[in-house]
Amino acid sequence: MNKKKRVLIVTNAITDEEVSQIKQAFNDEYASSMAIDLSLVHVIPELPTSYFNIPSMGVLVEKYYDEARQSLFQVGRHLDITKNNQWLISGKLRTEVLRLAAKLGASFILASAEQIQELQRSLFFKSIHQYALIKNVNQIKKL
Repeated sequence: MNKKKRVLIVTNAITDEEVSQIKQAFNDEYASSMAIDLSLVHVIPELPTSYFNIPSMGVLVEKYYDEARQSLFQVGRHLDITKNNQWLISGKLRTEVLRLAAKLGASFILASAEQIQELQRSLFFKSIHQYALIKNVNQIKKL
């Protein structure tokens, strides 16, 4: 019996078209027979604490946080991913995504090309997991 594979989807800069492709890829006959758990993560970049002394920056940070949370919720709803598998965290994208992937035991990280390049720059990424560069969501079917 195959162990369930966890796929961590990074929602930073994800487009509606990409979400639709992911949904289609994971809803077809082959993917539905695979043991896959999907999780979402959105990383909010941290600002230096000195920025919070400026009232307008505090409002801007709150607005960004609310938009990120709403975006994460929308993607989760569209992909039918429960709130327990949705993560909204702050910090550096590379550090936090890789830390969460290790914590969850993720087999794969699905992200935009720009974000994958950022993640691949980390030696931590290379030491934790073997990775496959997925250029098209339809390649997921071949995993």
